[in-house]
Amino acid sequence: MSKRLLFITPIFPRKLEEDFVVPFIAQFTYAFAEQTEIVVDVISIAYPFEKVEYKIGNISVHAIGSNFLSPVRQIPFILKAVYNGVRLHKKNNYDGVLCFWYREASLVGVLLNKILGIKLRVWLHGQDVQKSNKFIPLLRISPEKLIMLSKQQRDIFYKNHEILIHKITNVAFDRKKFPELNKDERLIDVIGVGNLGVIKNYDHFLDVIILLRESYPEIKAVICGNNADQKSILDKKIKEYKLEDNITFTGRLSLGEVFDYMNTSKVFLHTSKAEGAGLVLQEALYLGCKVVSTIEVEESEEMEGNFFYSKKTEELVDKIKEHLNNPFVPVRIERFKMEDSVKSIYKSFYD
Repeated sequence: MSKRLLFITPIFPRKLEEDFVVPFIAQFTYAFAEQTEIVVDVISIAYPFEKVEYKIGNISVHAIGSNFLSPVRQIPFILKAVYNGVRLHKKNNYDGVLCFWYREASLVGVLLNKILGIKLRVWLHGQDVQKSNKFIPLLRISPEKLIMLSKQQRDIFYKNHEILIHKITNVAFDRKKFPELNKDERLIDVIGVGNLGVIKNYDHFLDVIILLRESYPEIKAVICGNNADQKSILDKKIKEYKLEDNITFTGRLSLGEVFDYMNTSKVFLHTSKAEGAGLVLQEALYLGCKVVSTIEVEESEEMEGNFFYSKKTEELVDKIKEHLNNPFVPVRIERFKMEDSVKSIYKSFYD
């Protein structure tokens, strides 16, 4: 009999072309099914927005279609997800359930664990480590069932909840998704990637560009990201400081299009207020960008000279100037490997 796992996530792509939808969760799911003998099924709670069953490659996806409703209005959909999990288990006899994020998906996983007695693992992926996450005191999932995605997130989680998690599985990317490294001229000086929401903090990004323009009047910056609640505020600031010739917004792009932009950029500027794994930082490093960030990541010797972390605007500006003033030599850096992430999750169920 084949080994089978059920993945539960709030969001999953409707088709392969939606590679901008939770890129890591989707890439990891595809890679896990390809690199192991495990058959993987997925229950996706909020997106796709309609109740539908479909396949992407060998992955069977069961969408509940709750949309992004308030927690109270989610309750009927949570119950539908649990019902589907029980129904699928009777048919497929799962070895365990992997939940992405310590939120609604984990509530479904906890209920399936109690009803069916199958192994549960919850992989925390970012904002779910924060103090404000009400699911943590509600569900009280035991530490041995929890997996962190980085040492930094583990430390934040411990500080906020006094729960120490020993299991760490880093996020990584699928190398096959990337174009050949561009070693020719890079026409974009500074790039940012991410939806135009409060957390990504593009107001700070613009502050850095304003200061850089004093030394580089023709500096070219690009922001790749879906227009969100901060777009009008950013437009107003761009007009106020006459940055129209310096800043370009691309709107939402496919992952491949974002990679093409990164591959012709010198510096990746990341001004986010908070981040989970910072996968986009890894992607930028792999595409040869020098990364300047307000978010710290787990460093290594190979990142020296290619990754810089600071919370101070003037230090960010000075580091970017250093990169722009010196000859630019792109280097691929792969901080974590998808194969290692797959092995780590596999062992959490089958060792």
